[in-house]
Amino acid sequence: MPAKTISTLHRILEMLKVVPVYPRFIHSKDVCAHLNTISAGVSKRTVERDLMALTEVVGLTFGDSPDGYKWSFAFDSSFQFIPALSAEEALSLKLVQQHLKLFLPSTSFEKLNALFKKSDDVLKRDPDTQNWPSLVQTMPPSFTPTPNEINQTTIDNVYTALMQKRVLHIKYANKPKIYKIKPLGVVIRDKKLVLACIYEGFKNVRNILVHRINDSELSNETFSDSINMSKYVDDQATAVTLSKQKIDVEFHAKGYVKQLLDESVFDETQVIEELDETWSKATMSVMHTVELENWLLSQLQNIKIIGPAVLKERVMKKALEGVALNQ
Repeated sequence: MPAKTISTLHRILEMLKVVPVYPRFIHSKDVCAHLNTISAGVSKRTVERDLMALTEVVGLTFGDSPDGYKWSFAFDSSFQFIPALSAEEALSLKLVQQHLKLFLPSTSFEKLNALFKKSDDVLKRDPDTQNWPSLVQTMPPSFTPTPNEINQTTIDNVYTALMQKRVLHIKYANKPKIYKIKPLGVVIRDKKLVLACIYEGFKNVRNILVHRINDSELSNETFSDSINMSKYVDDQATAVTLSKQKIDVEFHAKGYVKQLLDESVFDETQVIEELDETWSKATMSVMHTVELENWLLSQLQNIKIIGPAVLKERVMKKALEGVALNQ
């Protein structure tokens, strides 16, 4: 029975499938062995001739070794990702590149460089899309502080410990003591990385801010603890809660807040009732958090807090203390 033949195009595509991205590599003999599982009779010389011809075309790199030539895609070669990107996909990737660098391990982010480069190429190719990155921008809240830059080693250690369930040794908030923690999950909140973890000797889950970790070291000790992060966030565990139960909040709103209530939803329990042309009544059942108090405090010129009494008292106490401090 004659050996199965393989076309030049098929051979090239099969070779590209098995070539990894630098710093990983594959030897010519191993590429040859792969091809011969599909079609017998492909020589190492043919493989090296084809791959050499592809170095400039698709960004392959090669080097010598005791086992012969070794091959890789260049680290930033956009041809690592052969399927075409749409303009919409390319723009989405550019937005990811702009806004997620702080929140990904450096190894993960760097591996996306080739994909980011390909998105650039796709957008530049068409005059209708080449300016998209400058036309579509996100704007953070105008007066939200950004934490000092987090040490990249800290971010990498946090994610490695998280993914491999390894205990992390840290120094936190300028304290000299070394703490042993079990990282359980990360929440990106208000430009901050919040790490949910368990401290050695405790069972309760605590939240710490990653930018306050001054030093970190991965240990070889592992753990099995875990939590459902989606439920953890839904339960307001990452907020600074002041009660264990939800409270029924009621306030009257005018001006900007009245308009905001017409256009936005603070909570699924929210009910809005228009009282007159000036005022609307808002009711909702939410957790009593510091964030809730601070928001109400920031909008006192447009709201009347009706209840509960404990919430109104705390907000008014903060307001009066602020007025006294600034008189």
